Amino acid sequence: MKKKLLFIQPSMQFGGAEKSLQTLLRLLDFDKYDVDLLLFRPEGEFLKLLPKEVNLLSLPADAQTFAQPIVSACLSFLKQGKASLALDRLRFSKAVRKDGSVRMREQYGWQYQKRAFGTLSENYDAAIAYLEGAPIYFCADCVRAKKKIAYIHNDYSKLQMDRSFDSAYFEKMDALVVVSEECAVSLRSNFPQYKEKVRVIENIIFPGILRTQADAQADFGDDFGGLRLLTVGRLDEQKGIDLGIQACAKLADKADFRWYVLGEGPEREKLEQMIRDNHLENRFILLGTRLNPYPYLRACDVYVQPSRFEGKSIALEEAKCLGKPILTTAFTTVADQITDGVNGSVAQIDSEDIARRLSELLFHGEIRQKYTQALQNYSGNTEELEKFYDLLI
Repeated sequence: MKKKLLFIQPSMQFGGAEKSLQTLLRLLDFDKYDVDLLLFRPEGEFLKLLPKEVNLLSLPADAQTFAQPIVSACLSFLKQGKASLALDRLRFSKAVRKDGSVRMREQYGWQYQKRAFGTLSENYDAAIAYLEGAPIYFCADCVRAKKKIAYIHNDYSKLQMDRSFDSAYFEKMDALVVVSEECAVSLRSNFPQYKEKVRVIENIIFPGILRTQADAQADFGDDFGGLRLLTVGRLDEQKGIDLGIQACAKLADKADFRWYVLGEGPEREKLEQMIRDNHLENRFILLGTRLNPYPYLRACDVYVQPSRFEGKSIALEEAKCLGKPILTTAFTTVADQITDGVNGSVAQIDSEDIARRLSELLFHGEIRQKYTQALQNYSGNTEELEKFYDLLI
């Protein structure tokens, strides 16, 4: 008999965890597993890439109402005679405006949000919360499953979350999955009482699919003949796009290059203003999201990852698969992926050093060639799929 699995994720918008999930789902053996997917927001570019075997669940009606603007939600609940849910919606709105990080506000709001979700009717063999935060809380409070698995895709120490809040939920999980050894060290340090639950399963990179998709044409929107730099990631503080703009400004008059960014996010307006302020409109270009970023990755001359922190960067792994010269920053988990001077360059997390190390790559083709050569036999990590299957036993 097939095992019944539930995956829980906020959405399938363009992002590392979302890309990781769609890759995992495409590789699953559907002869052995029936798969449901619950999204808090059923939207995103990666929805188009989900296998037809994945059953996308609808949110409960109360949860859909709860997600509406506060006035609409409260009026709707009151009309239905659900005054307690209207009160929860008011309390939720107040909780998510408290002082603290965005992730802490998500935690504080969950206690008022969870009743709107209720409990799913299905009984599962395993429920997998594929991202830290609300998916884990939903998995613990709203799902019946023989086994509950939580993924934490980042270095927990960088997430600015309330550890005591998470501790109560981690206790209800059978396994806490992280995507790199450095992330495992961080999680065990923050939660030594759960260190036996921590498992390392890297984000799966499947070179065959990636290289086939990379054969399409990249449309950069220009006929530029110089060196092309590429960054792939959300436009938010974590990804350090602002550091990239500052570094670009330092080199703009010294080399013939253009720097392109694939991604969207909350900092677009801020970053666009930085680009204008530094007169980089024809030098640093925000292309938005692309469902297939791999032709752009294949066509670029240097891949740059200016992140402030990462769990394990999928974009770096994909650049390695395509043999791209890489410049990345020294976020805490980078040593799991790049050895400075061997298969890429590692800069400090500041624009001055990013510019210095980038200059080396722009002016010294032999360094770029050295990094490409070092990655010739890189074959991805599809063996990680077996580690996931082992969790389900």
